[in-house]
Amino acid sequence: MSGEASDYQNLVEQILAGVNELSPAGFERLVVDLLIRMGYEVYKNAKHRTSLAAIQGIIVEDRPGYNPIYIQTRKLEPGSIITSWNMQSFGDAIERKAGRGLLVTNANYSKPAQDYAKEKHIILIDGSILARLMIVHNFCVNVREVVEIKSIDPNAFKDYRI
Repeated sequence: MSGEASDYQNLVEQILAGVNELSPAGFERLVVDLLIRMGYEVYKNAKHRTSLAAIQGIIVEDRPGYNPIYIQTRKLEPGSIITSWNMQSFGDAIERKAGRGLLVTNANYSKPAQDYAKEKHIILIDGSILARLMIVHNFCVNVREVVEIKSIDPNAFKDYRI
């Protein structure tokens, strides 16, 4: 089992290395494409701005669009930390829209940033979570082998015995 765990961690590290080589615009495209792969309806903001308050996309959770989630990506140098101070402009922007936010980075978040995000209804995805989502949704990875071994569920027919 430890070999599988180290293989998985190695894959996570390889993904992060690839992500860290992207430009900020390439990182933004990667995040939007991953969200689409995950089944979300995503609208990219036509006005590309680079300010810390810029909303780069919107996830629409319902057809009329009453529950938008505003997306922002932050591509930083490896080992960087996003602080609550770095998040305030985005938090203020989504608060003005009475919405929720999704902030995705290749870096990490400080504890105060995580606390601020909870208060402002911002979902945080750091580099490690991003890599794991990419693996789960087969995004930018190859599936080498799939093995299914099935057996009977001993309780499967219990509910059908009348």
